Amino acid sequence: MPILAALARKVVRCGGPGAGAVVKLANNVLCAGHLLLAAEALRLASAGGVSAEAMLTAVNAGSGRSAVTEVNLPRWVLSDAFDSGFSMGLMAKDVALAARLPGAGRLCEDLAAQWSAAAARLGSGEDFNRIVEGSGHE
Repeated sequence: MPILAALARKVVRCGGPGAGAVVKLANNVLCAGHLLLAAEALRLASAGGVSAEAMLTAVNAGSGRSAVTEVNLPRWVLSDAFDSGFSMGLMAKDVALAARLPGAGRLCEDLAAQWSAAAARLGSGEDFNRIVEGSGHE
């Protein structure tokens, strides 16, 4: 634990060997799903004449907020920075691994298929936040 504490802001013990890997995949499934849903929300807002910035201000004050709406969209998507340091290929890999875990359901399988297709279409080396653009938000 002292070594991990020196490397990370927060260390959470999740169980025995392998539990941390399962939690990492579960976290990335949530992020992957949130990005796709955020892209859908951006399309809805745009079609309704609402700016992305106004939608995010309202959503982030409500129950739909997430790290994706609070951090990813403003920092990497709306700014066109796309330099988060995590690639499409890595996210597609993690979601595919999660879809093969015991307990994974249809939604996880669908996410894996969408991320695999997006990585092939957009490029595995691209920033993973680009899936928002690849999902129809321009």
